[in-house]
Amino acid sequence: MESNKMKIEVWTDIMCPYCYIGKIHYEKALKQFEHADEVELEWKAFQLDTSLPDNGNGIPVEEYLIYQAGYPAEGIKSMYNSLRKLSDEAGVVFNLENAIAANTRDAHRLIKLASKKGVDSIVLNKLSKAYFEEAKDYSDRNLLLTIGAEAGLSKNEIIEMLDSDDYKYEIKQDMQEAANLGFDTVPTFLMDRRQAIVGSEPVQLFLDVLYKSYKAWKNRTNKVAETEVIKGKSCSIDGTCDI
Repeated sequence: MESNKMKIEVWTDIMCPYCYIGKIHYEKALKQFEHADEVELEWKAFQLDTSLPDNGNGIPVEEYLIYQAGYPAEGIKSMYNSLRKLSDEAGVVFNLENAIAANTRDAHRLIKLASKKGVDSIVLNKLSKAYFEEAKDYSDRNLLLTIGAEAGLSKNEIIEMLDSDDYKYEIKQDMQEAANLGFDTVPTFLMDRRQAIVGSEPVQLFLDVLYKSYKAWKNRTNKVAETEVIKGKSCSIDGTCDI
């Protein structure tokens, strides 16, 4: 049975600055899109670095960038300035100098749990804000409990999930699906499996692609079409981000 909504799948990671900015741009475009009620959104997990510590044991992001991701120390300030310019334009204030890099697995698991109640976008936004604006460790259990509860989840169900292996397999599935589709960077916005935006592109471009995808969706046939990809600045699976 075919869905009566156009499916948009988004591969994202909490520690990716372009994912946060891209989410903001997409949501602004969606508010201007007159067929927004015909759009179904699904957040897909993508981990840029699975080797990072978890359970509230994150490390300063600058330390991570230099010693694990391999960024030159002299280029860090320039990268911060570039990202701050983008964040200012998006209407958020980045605090990257004090940010904490950590394993995003449990944060993704919380998003998966939240999706069962339709509050995954709220949880993702709170996690992104905690990392980029408030310099909090998104792998910290207490923070995950607080964010989940603020979004309407019960603390008991969050604790039960964190104490289990729930959604770990689904995260691996999401990443394998991205690889199968030929994507290894985030954010990737895949619209109706026909149009893809990779990166934090401007609001108008998101809006243009939404209309293009919607028109194609309304007139689609069963014929498989090659995905058209528009690529901007993004973060890749080796943990590095475009500057």
